[in-house]
Amino acid sequence: MKQFFLFLIFISSLYSDIFYQDDIDMEDALELYHDGAIIIDVRTPSEFIHTGHGFGHINIPILFQEYKLKPIKVFTNFSKMEIKKNRGLNSRKLYKIISRDNKNFFKNVLEITEGDLDTEIILLCHSGKRSKYAANLLAKKGFENIYNLNGGFLAWKRGSKLWSVD
Repeated sequence: MKQFFLFLIFISSLYSDIFYQDDIDMEDALELYHDGAIIIDVRTPSEFIHTGHGFGHINIPILFQEYKLKPIKVFTNFSKMEIKKNRGLNSRKLYKIISRDNKNFFKNVLEITEGDLDTEIILLCHSGKRSKYAANLLAKKGFENIYNLNGGFLAWKRGSKLWSVD
């Protein structure tokens, strides 16, 4: 379900009539960052906290997720053979994952930029799909200098000495 939702977000961003500035690589992102660009990490707070983040990155999630435990019967009805075959239970099967948009995303970004729609902003998420969606959303709202980091946080983690787990 989560993958389907992310796929829909990705497809909708492709057919948007207003596009953000550009996708950039790690080298360009570091140059913009050192010149004063703001880096907004649109991953969930859990991802931001537990996976780590770059120094100075601001976490404004584009989506929130809720995890609801399925009824106990769902995972107590597995036979020993099924568990052995699947090498245990997949934890994703134990939870219903509900994703919802952060209705305050634009407002939060506006606060960070103090209302300056010309502020250079680099967006990133885990791999780049959610941040592409966020970049298009901000472009539609009037931001001029929005960049999406190709490869997202994975690229930042591989390519930056600024990466740290706070």
